[in-house]
Amino acid sequence: MELNIWGMIGLYGGVLGGLLGWWFGRQKARKNRGLDELYYHIWQKARSYSWYVTLGALYVFFTLLSFGIELSTAMVLGILLLTHVASWGIIGIMMTINMFSAAPLQPSRVKVGLFIFITSIIVFTIISILTTNWLFLLFSIPPNLIALFTALIPKRKDAEVTY
Repeated sequence: MELNIWGMIGLYGGVLGGLLGWWFGRQKARKNRGLDELYYHIWQKARSYSWYVTLGALYVFFTLLSFGIELSTAMVLGILLLTHVASWGIIGIMMTINMFSAAPLQPSRVKVGLFIFITSIIVFTIISILTTNWLFLLFSIPPNLIALFTALIPKRKDAEVTY
């Protein structure tokens, strides 16, 4: 087994970049008095909801295993970690927008966006596993971006024209 130097740089560089971003973000938020009770409530609630998404991902993996599809441990743990952290961030952003926006997000648009997001992740992950070609996961990026924009951007009302 040989050492993949770029993999190690990416693995630990990602951790270092994430920690630095987190630390600088906290410093900026503290300076702007953004670390209040509401902030902690929103992100605790988002973390709680992200565990439900992670549980759904676990059920998808157990279903794939019951169909006889072989999965590597590193791949499963990586996708579970990505699912948990990404859902935590997306849900936290949605809750923050709802809390501070003059026009809160419509639940129907959020549900449609999340449905598209979750469905595309599941479908393209299954296709990637069945074909053993991980490049198929790149095809999930456009529908995921459309889903996020659908869920997070409030529906604009037509501007009234006055003459």
